[in-house]
Amino acid sequence: MRHGNKHRKLGRTSEHRHALMRNQCRALFIFEKIKTTLPKAKETRQLAERLIQFAKQGDLSAKRHLFRFIPDHKLVKILCDDIGPRFAKRDGGYTRIYRLGPRLGDGAEMAILELTEQAKPDEIDRRRKLIERRHVSESEDKKAKKGKPKKEKPAKEEKPKKEHKKEDKDKDKSKEKKK
Repeated sequence: MRHGNKHRKLGRTSEHRHALMRNQCRALFIFEKIKTTLPKAKETRQLAERLIQFAKQGDLSAKRHLFRFIPDHKLVKILCDDIGPRFAKRDGGYTRIYRLGPRLGDGAEMAILELTEQAKPDEIDRRRKLIERRHVSESEDKKAKKGKPKKEKPAKEEKPKKEHKKEDKDKDKSKEKKK
């Protein structure tokens, strides 16, 4: 009997399991279809349906709740503005699981987890590029800031003076040796 077992442990610590579920949900909301093992898909489905339920509300508290699980402002905005309204007429059943059979390497049961109402492929591709561009644009901004010409400082004349002093000392030493 499974009394008191609310979720599958998936052979991971709780922190690792929470990170796994967050990453699976993030990928599901970006691509609207992911391929994973059957137990992971069943666990991810529970969290994803709960997050879509909050996305349907679309108010500030719902967005904050979504941000707790998906710490990406752009993806939360996409979830509330695009995915949530798509499921406005549904009361549940936002995802479906297709079984694929055993994996060749270890025999694990594989499955596809997908949203029941999917967007067009070009919309999904645009969303993926928008999410990925965030990292590129930040690095480009940093490079652009570094690439700006800085104000040139006037060359310090102390260094040449020191060199002259050294040359003078060398000359004095050479004169002393000659004497």
